[in-house]
Amino acid sequence: MSYAVWADEVDLTPRSRRSGRPPSIVIRAEAGSEFSPYGYVGGVFSWMAGPSNELEFGAGGGFPGLQLGFAARQLFGGGGQFFFGELSLAGNTRVNRGASDADRLANPQLTNASSSLWTSLGLGFEQRSDFVDFSVAGSIVFTTASLTPHWSVHGGVGFGF
Repeated sequence: MSYAVWADEVDLTPRSRRSGRPPSIVIRAEAGSEFSPYGYVGGVFSWMAGPSNELEFGAGGGFPGLQLGFAARQLFGGGGQFFFGELSLAGNTRVNRGASDADRLANPQLTNASSSLWTSLGLGFEQRSDFVDFSVAGSIVFTTASLTPHWSVHGGVGFGF
């Protein structure tokens, strides 16, 4: 007597449960320079709004003050490895990161200028695989009180859901 057995094989590893897709929600610890969108040390909530779009909101210590930032990223690549272009808006609650003292001396119109808001345009790399996320970006920064460009670097490590 012979029996034919038909069975399906089910792979329950974390990679198979994601079907090769990167996590859509990431919570990441960030560190950066003076003009980074999320402070010297902070945290970020990141959401992939589509296969090549990402929105981030974060906060961190600007020392002194709290730095808040929002970034929109256009992702290029696939398989969880992305190069990206980033546009961000950030600000600090206590520190004027706008015009410097030298800018105020050179231009008398900036005497009372105080700006704690800035925008940045940057490039970077992000690795989103399984439950681990790594991101690093470099940006050129412009404040609302000065046309002098500044530079920023930020990055971090996080967990995806």
